[in-house]
Amino acid sequence: MSEAGILLQRFLQGHPTVFGALLLMIGLLQSAFGIILSVSPCAFRDELGTHFSSAAVLILAGILTLAADKTKSLNLVKACLVLYIICSVVVAVVNIFYLIDLVYNPIRCNTSDNFCQLRHQIAACCTAMRGIVLVLTSLGFFVCISMAAFGCKAVCRPNTTTD
Repeated sequence: MSEAGILLQRFLQGHPTVFGALLLMIGLLQSAFGIILSVSPCAFRDELGTHFSSAAVLILAGILTLAADKTKSLNLVKACLVLYIICSVVVAVVNIFYLIDLVYNPIRCNTSDNFCQLRHQIAACCTAMRGIVLVLTSLGFFVCISMAAFGCKAVCRPNTTTD
């Protein structure tokens, strides 16, 4: 077996089909929640569309992972490795935004004000949706990190005298 074949086997040990499909599904769910949160924004970041940036990167990483698994090309594995690193950084920043939004709750209500209580209930629903999205994007972050490790096993190797 050639050296490229051995290196590709290292990448294939990470089960890129499963993780590529998982990244694709997480990205699609992230975009679905992004649409819901953009239609009725609960925080300033909802209007900026931060949901869609992480969703786009996760979808691209999933598609590229599936393509690298199907064609078994070392160049696609290198592209996957670069995209995993970019995806990890973007998703980590978006997760920090979600954590800030979960901790910060600006609505303080008086028990006699019905409108304020309604706003508080809406904020509670938004907080629940943000919690779900935070769990999903955290899963996407850890999948990207683990797939980057398998991609690095295939691509990042010490130089030999034959290189």
